[in-house]
Amino acid sequence: MEETDTENPVENTGYNNAANQAANPTESTGANANADTSANTPANADTTGTAGANATADGGLENLNLKALALIFGGIIIFGVVSFMGIGKIPMWAEYFFSASLEVAPFMILALGAYLSKKYEGLKIFTTIWLLVIIAGLAFYTLSLGIFAVLPPEALSEFNAAGHAAMEGGTYTFTNNAAMEEAMKDAIVPILYLMFGVTLAGLLSLAAQIRAVRVLLSRYIPIDPDSFVHKTALTAIFAIIFMFCVPLLVLGEPPLLSATALEILKESLMSIQEENIVNVFTLFWMILGSMIVAGLYINKTPSQVMTRLGLKMPTAKEVALAIGIAVVLVLVFEVVDHVIGAAFQMLGLHVTDADKVNILFAPFMTPVAAILAAISAGFGEEIAVRGLLQERFGILIPTAFFAMLHALQYNWDGVISVFLTGLIFALLRRHYHTTFSAITHATYDLILFYMIIFGITLL
Repeated sequence: MEETDTENPVENTGYNNAANQAANPTESTGANANADTSANTPANADTTGTAGANATADGGLENLNLKALALIFGGIIIFGVVSFMGIGKIPMWAEYFFSASLEVAPFMILALGAYLSKKYEGLKIFTTIWLLVIIAGLAFYTLSLGIFAVLPPEALSEFNAAGHAAMEGGTYTFTNNAAMEEAMKDAIVPILYLMFGVTLAGLLSLAAQIRAVRVLLSRYIPIDPDSFVHKTALTAIFAIIFMFCVPLLVLGEPPLLSATALEILKESLMSIQEENIVNVFTLFWMILGSMIVAGLYINKTPSQVMTRLGLKMPTAKEVALAIGIAVVLVLVFEVVDHVIGAAFQMLGLHVTDADKVNILFAPFMTPVAAILAAISAGFGEEIAVRGLLQERFGILIPTAFFAMLHALQYNWDGVISVFLTGLIFALLRRHYHTTFSAITHATYDLILFYMIIFGITLL
């Protein structure tokens, strides 16, 4: 039987509290956290108004293994230092391995600090500061992408040339000062809006630090309003949701599809072999990161973490059904996307430029690369979002999180489509298990990739 923990940001204590689940059968919002009694049982009941109360069982840190954690995090640090100090001197795959960890390592550290603060009270200060650092980093990343989208490609090239000249101790004369001044003048207002937007997003994410907000949410999702870990995790999730919508709101287009971003992408395209390596490493870190955040070697053993994440060996029938559902989803969303796009055009709103998206996905446009990309995205995202977050934060918040992760590459029509597919994946996770939804998600992505590769259109 899996233990429970107040300080677990994604642990549903309903596992060991069937009586409370019977008393609280469903959530009024539909944001149902899966209350599996094992990895082999479909998810069923949820908690309602007393969800927060049901999240208060405390299993402690009985499975804390500091040696294992030190090995994992010490390895990351050592590998990072070696990679940073030995750029150009170590194999390229080693650099890619470390760079792939950068997306999840900050959150692994955040989770570790939050968990251990239960035993070491002073870590709460460190964890809170680290949370603010992560929020600031997200703000800087989002703002940078927004600025790249605002500046024309030639202006960015001029700035890069000037930067290189300055680093070498020389000077650089802009080729067209008048054009540069005009470009910067046009960019000032959007940049100011972006700065205001990311600042506001950061402040909004801190709403999760307010106990009254967590008490309200605890009526619908199984969080403990007094849990430091739940508070920390919710703040980080809100930061990504709010932050990544800023460029779309300000610029009206996803920053990764801007002319400047695509120009940079064309100049820095990895080889197909390099892209395949990165996809494998990304999946590795996504799985390891999800396991650490779920409590690996902190309050759970590896087998308990697998159960917690809803990972199990599917039956042949489940595999066939998952693939079949993916095929149906592709057909259905061809129609749904067409309807959403038509509605946006009728309202005079911008829609996602499919040609630009194809350029963005160019590194994956070979049969083998598409398979690896689909597996990496399908399994990585399902384990992190549906397996990890949905169990604690219900369906709606993780699905919004999932949709906003795509807001940097799709316009609002695409974000809405991703949100709807995310809801379906969430329901599949709820009724089956994470492996099932991951197979469906990976197959769905693979079919879409192959349709692009072979130029297949249904409508």
